[in-house]
Amino acid sequence: MNKKIYKGLVILLICLVVIVVIAILVARNRDNVLNNRDVYTGFLQIEKGAWSEFISIDSNDNENLQRLVYLGEKTIEGIPSYGIEMESNLFNGKNALTHVWLNKESNEIVEMISKLEEKNKIVCIDGPLVKILMPSFDSLIPTVETPAKYNPSNEYIYGIFTTKDGKTIQVAKFVDENDLETWISSEVPFGIIKAVNNKTGRVISSLKDFGLSGARQKISQSDITDCEKIGFPDLSDFVE
Repeated sequence: MNKKIYKGLVILLICLVVIVVIAILVARNRDNVLNNRDVYTGFLQIEKGAWSEFISIDSNDNENLQRLVYLGEKTIEGIPSYGIEMESNLFNGKNALTHVWLNKESNEIVEMISKLEEKNKIVCIDGPLVKILMPSFDSLIPTVETPAKYNPSNEYIYGIFTTKDGKTIQVAKFVDENDLETWISSEVPFGIIKAVNNKTGRVISSLKDFGLSGARQKISQSDITDCEKIGFPDLSDFVE
């Protein structure tokens, strides 16, 4: 066989092998991406006692530890609800404890119970009044239901996150219209893992640790029974 023809056939064969290898690698990478996307299926369905801890960072780089505990479900004034205990300001010695009970169907606030340890006072506030006193409070409340903006069918970027305690989590990264990047996971109670302002590169909050059971509420049932109830004033005395 002519040496030139032989050499050409060898080069052609090598090219074909390279093309096949590249095709295999691309197919594997595509499969990995699809499999990775499958790991996010929405917020984790959790049981009473599940918890998570976050470190939030303000504009002055001050860190604040926040703890969330799932309280389970109960009926409040005929409304099936689920509750979350939120604890914050753990580093300054002045803890603020709040229970928020949300309507299972609408996710609207049914009742809020707040305990200021500094004053050792507990108040219970009806949901409608909370909306009037704190109109933006709804947006600050965590949830056990998957919000529409974090639906698994929406566009997101797959990633990995490791907590300070060494737990590795698979995450979906969503970016909103304000360039806020939020990391979400189906492996962690309440879903939220990390929030980053992409415009400044500043980390707003980050998951410290979490568990699927074992946490106990810090506002006791006796505290709730004895709380000072705050609601809309009774105007019947002023109506003839």
